[in-house]
Amino acid sequence: MKCRILILMSAYNGEKYIREQIDSVLAQETEGGDIDVTLRIRDDGSSDDTPRILEEYGRAFPDKIELLYGENLGYNASFFTLLDSAGGYDYYALCDQDDKWERDKISRALREMGAYEAKDSSLPLLYACPSVLTDENLKPRGLSRLRKRPLVPRNTLIQNICPGHNQVMNGALLKLVQRPRDVGRVYVYDLWIANLASLYGKIIFDPVPGTLYRQHGGNELGSRGSAIGKLLKAGRRSLAGEGRKNLQQMAYFAEQNRKALEKEGLYAAVEEMLKADTPGKRLRFALRCPFYRQSRLETAAFRLAFLLGKY
Repeated sequence: MKCRILILMSAYNGEKYIREQIDSVLAQETEGGDIDVTLRIRDDGSSDDTPRILEEYGRAFPDKIELLYGENLGYNASFFTLLDSAGGYDYYALCDQDDKWERDKISRALREMGAYEAKDSSLPLLYACPSVLTDENLKPRGLSRLRKRPLVPRNTLIQNICPGHNQVMNGALLKLVQRPRDVGRVYVYDLWIANLASLYGKIIFDPVPGTLYRQHGGNELGSRGSAIGKLLKAGRRSLAGEGRKNLQQMAYFAEQNRKALEKEGLYAAVEEMLKADTPGKRLRFALRCPFYRQSRLETAAFRLAFLLGKY
């Protein structure tokens, strides 16, 4: 029996790189025809040549590519629109417009997830893997973060090492993602998905990179993907207010998933964190904080950012 997977791509003014990414999706290994890949692309109101390129691919691969068009919503709402449109497949993957996928990315993901589903088909599953960080010409510069500690709510509530461009989920997780929510209160869609997976199911982290993650313009990481470079980048983003936005999303996530967080013994900690509005309360929480990041140095940096009111 064929395994059917739907790839969801949001496109916006992506004329420079989108052909290479679409080609890499269409070139995925299919295990001798046992994997059926469909690519659904939503154009988020592009003003460049992207719509014409998409039409060209749609005509050339009518049985493989589906096209959606809409007003400019921004990448976050655009991906939620795609996720809400999905259904009827065995698996679902998210895809950025300017990367390039390794040929075995999907086949590896489905093998890993299938092994867990053979034991429990109702378990919400999220597959993730690292990326090869590259320059705009796809010259390798390093690796994104690897899993060092368990990907459970105590980690994912304050850190996401499972970016959307590497996320593959099963139908059980998609149903959780499609539950009613206010997209305007969700800062980043991939962190929302990772938290649902860690809270209600399991995150499978494959150490083998599946994506050539092109670094250019606003997503430049710096320092060739080194540990210090990543930490400095995270620090700059925290000081710029990203931590506060993550905290606002955590508050909404806790509101939406209170019973499950109470079962994990974490709802009270989230509530204490949200109400820590004085230096003394921040210090008390930081000293007994139950949350962690993937390294001790990153955890210490998080606690410092929280003490300074930047998270």
